[in-house]
Amino acid sequence: MFLAAAGCPGAARAHAAPAAAARAGDALETIIVSARKRDEPLAKVPESITVFAAEALTAFDIESFDDYAAKTPNLSFVYGPGSTGISNARTVSIRGITGQNLFGTAGATGFYIDDTPVPESIDPRVVDLDRIEVLKGPQGTLFGESSLAGNVRLITKRPDPGGDSLGYRVQAGYTSGGGSADGGTDVIGNVVLVPERLALRVVLFGNHDAGYLARTFPGPGSAATGDPFLVAARSRVGDQGARTTYGGSVTALFTPGARLTARIRVMFQNTAYKGFPAAFAPLPGFRPDYTLARAFDVQPRAADRWALPSIDLKFRGDGLSLVSSTSYFQRRNQDIEDSTYGTQQILSGYYGVSALPAQPFVWNQEHYHDQLTEELRLAFDPGNGVSGTVGAFYSNTHTSLSIPPTTAQGLVAATAHNTVVGPWPNNLLWTDYNPATQKDSSIFGELYWKFLRRYTATLGLRRYWLSQTTDFTADGFNNFGPTSSDPQRSTQSGVDPKLGLSVQATQDMLLYASASEGFRAGGAQPYLPFCALADLPVSAITHLKSDTLWSYELGAKTRLPQSGLLVTAAVFHIDWRNLQQQIALPCGAYIVINGQAARIDGAEVELSGEPLPSLRLRFGAGYEKTDLTRPGALGNVGLLAGSRVLGTPAWNASLGSVYRHPLAPTVDGFVAADASYTGNSVALLNGGGNLQSLRPGYLLANLRFGLRRGESELAIAVHNLTNARPNLGDIGYVGYAQYDRAGSIVPQVATLEPLTVLLQFQENY
Repeated sequence: MFLAAAGCPGAARAHAAPAAAARAGDALETIIVSARKRDEPLAKVPESITVFAAEALTAFDIESFDDYAAKTPNLSFVYGPGSTGISNARTVSIRGITGQNLFGTAGATGFYIDDTPVPESIDPRVVDLDRIEVLKGPQGTLFGESSLAGNVRLITKRPDPGGDSLGYRVQAGYTSGGGSADGGTDVIGNVVLVPERLALRVVLFGNHDAGYLARTFPGPGSAATGDPFLVAARSRVGDQGARTTYGGSVTALFTPGARLTARIRVMFQNTAYKGFPAAFAPLPGFRPDYTLARAFDVQPRAADRWALPSIDLKFRGDGLSLVSSTSYFQRRNQDIEDSTYGTQQILSGYYGVSALPAQPFVWNQEHYHDQLTEELRLAFDPGNGVSGTVGAFYSNTHTSLSIPPTTAQGLVAATAHNTVVGPWPNNLLWTDYNPATQKDSSIFGELYWKFLRRYTATLGLRRYWLSQTTDFTADGFNNFGPTSSDPQRSTQSGVDPKLGLSVQATQDMLLYASASEGFRAGGAQPYLPFCALADLPVSAITHLKSDTLWSYELGAKTRLPQSGLLVTAAVFHIDWRNLQQQIALPCGAYIVINGQAARIDGAEVELSGEPLPSLRLRFGAGYEKTDLTRPGALGNVGLLAGSRVLGTPAWNASLGSVYRHPLAPTVDGFVAADASYTGNSVALLNGGGNLQSLRPGYLLANLRFGLRRGESELAIAVHNLTNARPNLGDIGYVGYAQYDRAGSIVPQVATLEPLTVLLQFQENY
């Protein structure tokens, strides 16, 4: 597990006040986590957890999900197994467990902002966080069905009723090949309205990341507007993939008495993309090419907007605490994609339509998500050696995925003698609407019994009741006419158990063993007759089964007092049944189907701490051997027994350090450096055809150095030091996939910014 108390204390976005350096053993005791929904020292929790504290978020300039995900053993992510487009496409895997329920609401990994579950594809900007916790292994008993693989939890800072404060950070810089300047600012203010009773915390941020891709297009009237293989003079537009994000939060903390606190908060974030941060990755190399050849001068774009109001109430009694957490999450995504070449290819090659006037085909996808969540839980302290947490949970989620009408001018005349679909009465190519709902009601609890002084037994149980609905309607020439409403429904219930035993072998060594079950909801999916595979039963599509797993883990946490280091290690075995995996049908549509079984064996190790007063180190490595033992329906798309689980690398590792040294009586210098490696993984390419490809591994390195004087800090941060071009997964086309001369799909893959240099200044008052 990663002890993230590394780096220079204090930052506007983390708002961490400077403090005298503590000895490593004391620091370990002060890292508090809430992985079991109760505050406990990190070194005493018998679970595998990676923690990034506020100081590490600052020292390593962690600003987004990509930054901390690459530094977490056995955590990986990929774009593509989620929705089409870029704004809602990311999925997260822990210990090889991946996949997303496209027509429901849940992925394999839970994602939380404090106590609120949110979609795993969102990327809250890392501003004013107390810490990030990554929980490994199924977390079904305390967190429910969205935590089959584990959890990523962002824990925010609370208002401070003890005093006013103000902090800010500004940064500006340049990205290699960028079409605009990088820059941004964060401001955090804390105001005491009633001393010790009422405080207000306001966070505001704005940031712009330059685009580093370029799109090209031929001149008006060029034959290359209808043929991607023609060589022609082209104009060039840069700054593609540029991203502008702004947002913030307003939080009020009211403490009417010593036992009761109320936190009321509104959080929001808006992100706009100028073009997708995704490049073509021609096969067989499957490596990003930063130039995108388009047919017309059309600017793709995307947007992701979400808001999260919440109310948390906490009552502290003698030996117990009662918490109520209520929230309402709202999100809207939009992806507007230029799919001209792909649409032209499918119209002429499959539908027999080739006489349309030259025109761009721009596809628009809209996604809505809202979720009401309520959790009520009671935590009680040890009595006769027994402590625990019990509670009840309810959520009601609505989603919709739709493509508004996409038209082709001249379609009526061009299809007058069409023999594939027939003459068409209007210009409508496609439109669809796909709504879904999910309700989750659960009761849960975990008990911890300490006996024989050093031993603790854990027993956890969650009883759940789920219901889902979905529907699909579509129309247009490419749909062969209207698809009528055909609602699908699914209900399920069950029990999730957990067993554990830990022993405090010495004052500095904790050993533990656990066995836990995790599950992810199945659900109803629409059936598209013209997309069917010959050997894939209709029921395998319309009735997606829940997938479940049993995870068995042995672990140890050891403090090395003389070296000031914490070493943690774990080995695990997972039996995964009815695993949900996304496939792309030959028509290009996406569905999720069940395989029968998979097995995963792996291990992870982390080392962190302060071997010297001026030096902090961290190292983490993870290995997972994934084996599809019984493919079941997945065999229909070429996944055979012995195949790796899609999208999950076997290896990842990271190494980082922070060194600080006094340069003058009031000035310290510091240097932070880290490198992260992610191994290769297997991709079942979006677009159909059952084509598999190997996604290359990649290495990322970062450097940050500067000066600190009192509450002020000046630094230079260098991201992606080696200018790597990682392939982060092929995202599904909103419209139609583009093909090369040989008839193979041209994947479009998400990637990261090249070498970026930023000058940063921050100050706290």
